[in-house]
Amino acid sequence: MKFEIIKGSKIGNTEEQYFINERSFDCNPSANVDINVAIAYLNLGIDSEDMCVKCLWGFSPRESWKEVDLCVPSAIEGELRLIGEYEAGLTWRIDKNKMWESYFDKESGWYCIGNSMLDDQDTAVKVINNMVAVVDNTSELKAVWVQPIFV
Repeated sequence: MKFEIIKGSKIGNTEEQYFINERSFDCNPSANVDINVAIAYLNLGIDSEDMCVKCLWGFSPRESWKEVDLCVPSAIEGELRLIGEYEAGLTWRIDKNKMWESYFDKESGWYCIGNSMLDDQDTAVKVINNMVAVVDNTSELKAVWVQPIFV
């Protein structure tokens, strides 16, 4: 599954929230998404109109997060576009071989699912105010970072 970073595009106006009682992520205001990329029990929501990532939503119990010190990647502002033909209304799993792990830095409030280590060839893009996606040099998604508002 390949992604393209569109530099300088307007970042989304939503914010990621973590609902403590529901143990889940969602964005506010809600985003129109009709394609989902599954990562563990989470989904990257994509709008089929422009094929760009709009939000992260789904179940993620804090008990499954590994508490670590995280170094948040510096990111360019832009959009993350899914490349290829994907039918609206369906979900595709990105972590087929091994479920991605979740990490949390309680000092900074940042959460990461995927590989939290940044390589020189990786590119990080800020797609909404408190969410960053990291793509490697082969255009594969490597990690999603969120600094959610806890509600």
